[in-house]
Amino acid sequence: MAIIATGSAFAQKTKKKKSRFVVEYFKDHNNKASLVARLLVKEKKYLPLKDVIVMFYSMNDTASVLLDKIRTNEKGEAIFIIEDNPDIFKDSSGIMTFEVEYAGSTSTNGANKKIAVKLASMGVSFFQKESTKYIEVDVNEVGLDEINTPIEGLNVLFFINGTFSQLNFGKEKTDEYGKAKIEFPIDMPGDTLGVLTIIGKIVEHDIYGNIEARGKINWGIPVPLAKEKQRGLGDTDAPLWMVYTLIILLSIVWFNFLYIIFLLAKIKLAK
Repeated sequence: MAIIATGSAFAQKTKKKKSRFVVEYFKDHNNKASLVARLLVKEKKYLPLKDVIVMFYSMNDTASVLLDKIRTNEKGEAIFIIEDNPDIFKDSSGIMTFEVEYAGSTSTNGANKKIAVKLASMGVSFFQKESTKYIEVDVNEVGLDEINTPIEGLNVLFFINGTFSQLNFGKEKTDEYGKAKIEFPIDMPGDTLGVLTIIGKIVEHDIYGNIEARGKINWGIPVPLAKEKQRGLGDTDAPLWMVYTLIILLSIVWFNFLYIIFLLAKIKLAK
């Protein structure tokens, strides 16, 4: 009985693993807004906690409404798409407050995180003044009445979309009109027609989160498609070592073939 009691007491004292959230708001170039909640559990270090249920709530000063229950993926992420949901509360200034919650398990502590975001719109345009070309990003706050208000003082990062990555080529702040402009880098290669995809980004802002906008323009340097030259043994410009090797090998084959015919004929005549 004493051994059983000791084992039971030890099990009760076993500590649960700590868990925590990293929650970010994203608005992509297709104007699609989402909350990405990444759930982590502490082993030796914090690792993604997959295949568990995460709950998303909309909150105000007096109420909390469950919006959705989403299971985490391999990366420990649960992604909630923000649509025109009448259950999402907005205060008088248009701020939306969300709470993300994980209830926990027998081995893991629960976790929750709140995030407040405000809707903003972003666009990329291009213009030329005399001989200089410019890229301009326009950032506006979207109010409750759908009236856009320019946002001043936001850091905008400028990227060119490459085949495998995005190349950052500048950073500017929005002015009182919500505009940030930068001179176009004239030495940038484009596709075969010189077309480039320019990306403007606001990254990890406390209220507006992560916003992205894209635009295409044919200001790049045209880059023709590389044509792979097919080379074979019969090519007139084949390497000399390959030509000589082929001649020697064919000569040996034909010599052996003729020698065999000679031996067969000699045997036949001997009979």
